[in-house]
Amino acid sequence: MTEHASSAPPTTPRTGVRVRELRPEDAQPLKAVMRRAFDSFDQLLYSTRGREVLVAVDADDTPIGGVVLHATPAPDRPAPHGRLGIVHFIFADPQAGIRGIGTALRDAADERFEQLGCTETSARIDAVNTASQALHRSGGYHLASGREQLRRWGWRLPQRWLQAGHGFDPGMQLWLRPDTTPAARPPARWTRLTATWLINAALLAVIAWRAPRGEAPLAVALGTAVLAAGVLLGLREAGIRLAARAQGLDLGHAPWGNAIGLSGALALAFGVWLPLSGSSTPQAARWRHDAEVARLGRAHLAGGLAVAALAWTTVLIEPDLAWLSWPDLRRAAVMLALVDLVVPISPLIGTAARHVKQWSTAAWVPLAVLGLGPLLLTLLG
Repeated sequence: MTEHASSAPPTTPRTGVRVRELRPEDAQPLKAVMRRAFDSFDQLLYSTRGREVLVAVDADDTPIGGVVLHATPAPDRPAPHGRLGIVHFIFADPQAGIRGIGTALRDAADERFEQLGCTETSARIDAVNTASQALHRSGGYHLASGREQLRRWGWRLPQRWLQAGHGFDPGMQLWLRPDTTPAARPPARWTRLTATWLINAALLAVIAWRAPRGEAPLAVALGTAVLAAGVLLGLREAGIRLAARAQGLDLGHAPWGNAIGLSGALALAFGVWLPLSGSSTPQAARWRHDAEVARLGRAHLAGGLAVAALAWTTVLIEPDLAWLSWPDLRRAAVMLALVDLVVPISPLIGTAARHVKQWSTAAWVPLAVLGLGPLLLTLLG
């Protein structure tokens, strides 16, 4: 690959950023930059194997950022079924103090995709990474809804997900370029919340069929699955939204349909529910996550406490109800408390644990204890 100085904006005194091919001597300095840019979990996922790497350097030729990309094999087809360019990682050194690193890397990657004959390009961005969202939006990318992806790729959708590394990571959203979608009003908030309920009801129904608890008839267990998804996630969202409204924050909602593959596989293979609770983030366009950490943390703390109360209730009492499978309800409540209150790491971007820990570790620790307690009581009982 040739040097990509020309693929980025011209070097100027204002930025001093140049983008070129990765050299062997850049590997360790670039990895150090990556560690400063990514949290500990994302560092574990970072890989350049089988992928191209472009590196941004300053005036002294020191690496200050990188983009990891690759393109699918090149069929002779027009968009949207032709060659897909995929941005896996794009990052800048937070200590560099130089503006324009991300833009230079994005533009260099786009030019490389054009050289490779890609008819469309994709990037996976988490729901709270507003900086990356703004970077890609300004470069012609847009957030692709599940409906658009299905309309765009049809029966090839699973193949495209696999190629893009999508479909397995809760909280991530697929961004595409170019934007070929007709103008349409986005789904209403209640529609998105209903989608989250139906996704999780279906997953719990699979678990009730695959690994039943107790002696309740299958019809009762399936009804419990639908009810459990509605009650557990409904009260969680109610707590989040009431606390957000009290702070003057209007929240939207994004279902985690991209993780159906992972959660469905766990349900079918092991009878385990990975809750796909979705991301509840500000409704306003161009919001900044760093400016809303505190309000989002307090809102999700309220939702987390609602989940904890429900989980503790299910393990401390055992009512005899013919129309409800209490063991199935308890299993769902305990699993939601474990994942939502205890796990603060990417890619579970929208968990209460994640939002609360980013706001206050002192608030997250007791919340995690409350979330872990019901599981321990269940195992000891």
